Amino acid sequence: MRYEFSDYILDTDTHSLLRAGDVQRIEPQVFDLLHLLLQNPGDLVTKDQLIDTVWGGRIVSESAISARIAAARKAVGDDGKRQTLIRTVARRGLQFVAPVRTHAPTHNPVKEPPVAAPRTGGLKIRYATATDGAKLAYSVHGTGTPLLRLLRFPTHLELDWNESMERAYIDAYSENCMLVRFDQRGSGLSEPELTTIDLDQLADDIGAVADALGLDRFALMGTSGESHQATYFAAKYPERVSRLIIQNGYVDGRVLRNGTAELDTADALQALMREGWAKTTSTFVAAAISVYQPSAPQETLKKIAEIFQVSCTTEVAQLFREFLNHHSVAGYLADISAPTLVMHCRDDSVHPLSEARKMTSGIPNAELVVLESPNHYVMKHEDAWDHHLIVLFEFLNRPD
Repeated sequence: MRYEFSDYILDTDTHSLLRAGDVQRIEPQVFDLLHLLLQNPGDLVTKDQLIDTVWGGRIVSESAISARIAAARKAVGDDGKRQTLIRTVARRGLQFVAPVRTHAPTHNPVKEPPVAAPRTGGLKIRYATATDGAKLAYSVHGTGTPLLRLLRFPTHLELDWNESMERAYIDAYSENCMLVRFDQRGSGLSEPELTTIDLDQLADDIGAVADALGLDRFALMGTSGESHQATYFAAKYPERVSRLIIQNGYVDGRVLRNGTAELDTADALQALMREGWAKTTSTFVAAAISVYQPSAPQETLKKIAEIFQVSCTTEVAQLFREFLNHHSVAGYLADISAPTLVMHCRDDSVHPLSEARKMTSGIPNAELVVLESPNHYVMKHEDAWDHHLIVLFEFLNRPD
């Protein structure tokens, strides 16, 4: 079915939103919200209807609902002040007030959407409740040894599932263990509000997801900046971490490292984010990501950049980046008792190999494996891909 309004078309067959023939980037929950409103033009759509349709009846915070409504308005050129298309009916719900025409879809070609409609087969999203009541979205893949993986920030469970580089990791890991992913607060499908970085709260969020799965002990993986959360959790809750894996992590944030080059790089990445994060057609975010993945195709970089931009706000992205640039984990590495594997790409231009050596020397009985790759994250087409899988699963399957 195609719904035409203003100069937009929402096509449920292709799961796309078009404006003047161009596909607009839109995340799945925003699409579902718009679809619900367009199915009921002029009628009141209650909050309960929204929750049932968009969130499948799950418990969801008011801030999450407000964020999706704001995103839906932005997607169709509306806002909360004008409300020319989507009107709020105080304490009752929403109403789509513009004329809507419906008809069967045509077969006119359209431009490829920047973010593909999600292939949700096999993907089940669940929610854990944090100690402060925030809702944390998580998903589980495969069976066997539990591995809770902290990817970079931000993440989006649904969109990452459909991105080829991350999907390769999900498929490979879930063939050999029970992989647990979750969107950290401030990103993806979890609680969208984040105004300050509190490591204790973020560590407790990891525990909340593990508790929801009934996991007393589990292997914990931290990649890149999320190595800071992983190491902090392992030091604070040693009884819960069976093994610790650090992928291309670092001890000291860029601003704390020696040399003006590191500070210049940090400032450059911050400037790229400030300039381009909120601009849907911007190439600046993709340019920043190319520093991390120099051998990745441009289309892959563009796709990842687009996912980043819908996964959190500019303010939250800046907040996390600023924290990581100024933070160090050196003070609690010695408190980690879990067997630890540090893997690092030799020619990683984001975080140098010296940081991995510093990490390994600071954690008792940690071991370092160097991967022959120029990328920050090893890619499936590289020889280092198989090497990192062999090393990882040999480590996870060692007897205690």
